[in-house]
Amino acid sequence: MRNDRGNKSGRKTRIFISREEEGARMKFPADLSWEPPADVIVTLEEVIVIVDIAGMDSDSIDIVTDGSKLRIGGVRGSSCCEGRKQYQQIEIQIGRFAREIELPVPVDHEKTAARYDRGMLEVRIARTDPSSRVRKVEVE
Repeated sequence: MRNDRGNKSGRKTRIFISREEEGARMKFPADLSWEPPADVIVTLEEVIVIVDIAGMDSDSIDIVTDGSKLRIGGVRGSSCCEGRKQYQQIEIQIGRFAREIELPVPVDHEKTAARYDRGMLEVRIARTDPSSRVRKVEVE
C-alpha cells in the first residue's frame, strides 16, 4: 500500500507500507555513503522518529514501514556550485543515505504520517495494543 502525504509546502512525501504480497519493499543499495542522525520518541499514542536530512526535496525521500522496522532513504545532491569546482573543505555529506530504525513498540502501519520541514523529517506511527494481536480461540 502506498500513501502520499502532503506537508506544509504542499509537496508530497512517499510512504510505502511494505507487505510481502504487495511487493513494496524498498531495497537499500550496498553503496550507501552516510546515515543521518535520528531521534526516536515514544509516547502513549505513537512513535515519533525525527531525522536530520537538511537540503533535501521532500519528494526525494523514501519511507518504508515493515514489521518492527522503519526504513528511510534517499539521495542528497551537492549543495551548490554546478560545474567545475575546487573544494577547500568538505564536511557536508552528500550521496545516497539510509537509516533503518528498530521500532521499540508494536505499531499500526496503516496510521503512518510524515512531514518534512526546515531540514527535519518527522515520521509519526500510531501505537497498537500488543494484546490486540492475541486472540483466544474456542474449541468446538
